[in-house]
Amino acid sequence: MSYYLILDIGTTIVKAFAYSPDGNILKRIERRAPILFPEPGYVEQDPEKLWEMVQDVSLEIFNEFGKPLAVGITNQRASTIVWDKRSGEPLYNMITWQDMRAADIAREYNRKASLRLARGIGKLVSLFIKRSKSKRLVYLLTLADFKFGPNQPIIHLRWLFDNIEDIYKKAAKGELAFGTIDSWIVWKMTGKHVTDYTNASATGIFDPFFMKWSDRLTKMLGIPKSILPELIDNMGFLGEVRFLDNAPLTAVIADQQASLFSAGGLKEGTVKMTNGTGTFIDINVGSIPQPARFGTYPLVALKVGEVVRYLLEGIVQSTGSAVEWLVSIGIIKNPEEASSLAYESESEDIIFIPSLAGLGTPYWDPEAKGLIYGITRGSKREDIVKGLLDGIAVRCAQVINILEDATGISIEEIIADGNASRNDYMLQAIADFSGKKILRVRNLEGTSRGTFLLTKGGLEKHDIRHVHRQPVIDKVFTPQKKRQMTEWQKFIEFVTKK
Repeated sequence: MSYYLILDIGTTIVKAFAYSPDGNILKRIERRAPILFPEPGYVEQDPEKLWEMVQDVSLEIFNEFGKPLAVGITNQRASTIVWDKRSGEPLYNMITWQDMRAADIAREYNRKASLRLARGIGKLVSLFIKRSKSKRLVYLLTLADFKFGPNQPIIHLRWLFDNIEDIYKKAAKGELAFGTIDSWIVWKMTGKHVTDYTNASATGIFDPFFMKWSDRLTKMLGIPKSILPELIDNMGFLGEVRFLDNAPLTAVIADQQASLFSAGGLKEGTVKMTNGTGTFIDINVGSIPQPARFGTYPLVALKVGEVVRYLLEGIVQSTGSAVEWLVSIGIIKNPEEASSLAYESESEDIIFIPSLAGLGTPYWDPEAKGLIYGITRGSKREDIVKGLLDGIAVRCAQVINILEDATGISIEEIIADGNASRNDYMLQAIADFSGKKILRVRNLEGTSRGTFLLTKGGLEKHDIRHVHRQPVIDKVFTPQKKRQMTEWQKFIEFVTKK
């Protein structure tokens, strides 16, 4: 049977899809990836076991359907893997994006005089210019708020150099390969040491303004460029997958960027909201990157040939994971129950700040704790569920407002995907708090769908401008009433240190 094999490699789940040439999902397989917690704050995975899982799900589909027309990869960004270039053996467990062991290193580099000077220059420029179509000016504006994050690959790589002697020695000799998940999987599939531009832009080592590995940052942190993968486009002939009868690999793209492409292709102003473990809200800002403002940072949305698109992203840390917490403590039986229970509640009294894994955009406070306020003897479980879903909606509305302010783009509608988007009450609450129309797509697997479109386009050698197909809309959530966030904002400020 003719089909495209699409691999979606997440933090906790590895999925494989068989897509028909007309875009229907013929089969979906998933495996849960084990997470390791060797010490408090450490979050790791075994790279070889992850590769074995990718092989397992791929071969299960291969054995049923035969050789795929082409293979595409999408993956969670910003996890760090290092391996020996000669033997191909991993030299340490993969350090995931959730790992906070390198917080002190990030603080140390953020205090360096050169960065303080750069931030000062950026702030001076921002007094006179807010937006620009000049990449050089946007670069200077971004410096105003530039900071290393404790979970960026560049900081995790510096931790490995400082703490694992053999790794630094191999790096100095040019014997080390560094990469994110896409690099590792493509290496195992094809033997090539590469990464695509979307994944590269999430490493903290990449310069999105001039589309190259940053000379300044690699020099500042002592990262030899010899260990960095070659940069490749998101679509085209990228190699042959040896264990799948040399099927062509024709697309590699980071997960949120794949979802954004599924939502709107190359169209500037497209906004998508992926509701999963957390919520990622991305806006396509066009061919000129926007300066980092209000806790956002410019990332590459897509690069194929001369066509480049950028995005700004805002993140809510706890969405599906917060609903799962209600399941774990016995308030609800399953996530599907949350929406109907919230509709049963008649209370407006409970304020639930869902910072169960810290606060994301714009606060970036990993130590912020969750808060429930307004409980009385008469409070019911449906009131608590409604309070949580409202809290998630408020945080999403905050991020939507921030993206509007940061880009100057008026947002009218938002494409929603991800499994947590099944929750009708939550999507309606987001519409009411934000004042925006929320469009839920029928295929909630936006990351795999966007990757499929690129994989097919790469095989058929289409111009990237003609690859996109609009997603089918399942349901539209129109704002029914304007709900105010003022009271919620007070409690959000209370739980954060910033």
